[in-house]
Amino acid sequence: MVATTVATKGQGEAVQPVLPAPSFSRAGDLVFISSIYPVDGQGNVAHSSSFSPHIGESEMAAQTRSVMETLKRVLADAGTSLGRMVKAEVYLKSPEDFYEFKLVWKEYFPTDPPVRTTACVGEDHIIPGALLNLHGIALAGDSSWKREAIHVDGVPDPMDAEWMPRAIKAGPFVFPAGVPATDFRTGIPVGKLPVYPYYGSDAEMQTHYILQNLQKVVKAAGSDLDQALKVQWYETNAETFHDIDGVWGQYMFPSPPPRSSMAMRQLLVPGAAFVPNIFFLVPDADHQKEETRKGIRWHPVDVRKVNFSPGLTAGDWLFTAGQCSVPGYNMTGKDAVPENMFVMSPRGLPHHFSDIEIQTEFTMVLLKEQLEGNGYSLADIVDARIFLSHARRDFAGFERAWRRAFEGIGSMPSMSLLPANQEDGEVGFMLHETIVEIDLITRHATT
Repeated sequence: MVATTVATKGQGEAVQPVLPAPSFSRAGDLVFISSIYPVDGQGNVAHSSSFSPHIGESEMAAQTRSVMETLKRVLADAGTSLGRMVKAEVYLKSPEDFYEFKLVWKEYFPTDPPVRTTACVGEDHIIPGALLNLHGIALAGDSSWKREAIHVDGVPDPMDAEWMPRAIKAGPFVFPAGVPATDFRTGIPVGKLPVYPYYGSDAEMQTHYILQNLQKVVKAAGSDLDQALKVQWYETNAETFHDIDGVWGQYMFPSPPPRSSMAMRQLLVPGAAFVPNIFFLVPDADHQKEETRKGIRWHPVDVRKVNFSPGLTAGDWLFTAGQCSVPGYNMTGKDAVPENMFVMSPRGLPHHFSDIEIQTEFTMVLLKEQLEGNGYSLADIVDARIFLSHARRDFAGFERAWRRAFEGIGSMPSMSLLPANQEDGEVGFMLHETIVEIDLITRHATT
């Protein structure tokens, strides 16, 4: 099925036959670019023209070039350009491909590159043979916001290793580079000493290291950790979640940002526990961070003692936490079984119903309640981040449910599609029965 939508002001028709989404969605001064794959307009995967995989341009270089050329086209359609990019997210098949990716990245951004978060999803891209996809945010071509690269003395600089600054400030937002706990020279410089294997937690130490550096970066940009608006955690092992969340709560108060907590097959730095994909607010007269509990059935801090907010507003923007098909956490003891905790297909009839469609539909019910509780609608969604634990198996069913949710709306938001699985292949969500999580950014369409 070709993923096209009715084009409306602020949106562009899909240039690739992959996702049920436009190529971009504009919200005020920002343009959100849907996931771009290394395919042409007919869905053919790009390949190197070399007659040997060991001679000439690599497959990764050829596919990266394909993605970047498509990105240029999408940005041009949106009335902007590569020089206006503020952030990219790149999801590779393998960390071994990163250097080849970086060489092409530098060709397209020879100076003043955007920030980037990079993680690896293994063989789980929905297009067999695809080595990467890319999602991004750019300043609109007619935006008056200034785009400013942030470099901070005393904080490890990723420019040489990753060819990006520590952060980009644009208008009231700060987009830090998504990096693990590395000094970009020796790898991970913090962790337990080998002679004391039971003293401390690598995940806790790495989280302190990341947040202490991030504090300096956002302060240099005129913000602070308490102004975090939105984050995704990318971990390779979900068992580190509790340690990371405990440290996170020490820094991100009183209103921690809405969050999705996902697993990735690998990160670029061996031994890295997680990468926070995050951005911040620089408060001004029109944008003040406020937590909202409107339209939610349960609050994560009250019920599960985890450190994220279900929703935040900043001016006419609404940032919501990743949502899955969980109506509540009020079951205990023998009642706390999957059939009672989740909205899903009957466990005893696994072949009679579509679990992905049931979970997607109910997740959208919960999100619609939250949006409407805050005075928004599905038409106001700017960008949707879709996490699937069985992306290849479930994408078709997800797409059917997604399209039904937007029937009569007239347009769809831009979309980033991300497989989510741990390094050992286990489901990448905090709840093992969950197979889809949906994470939204929303802004009033009329402003």
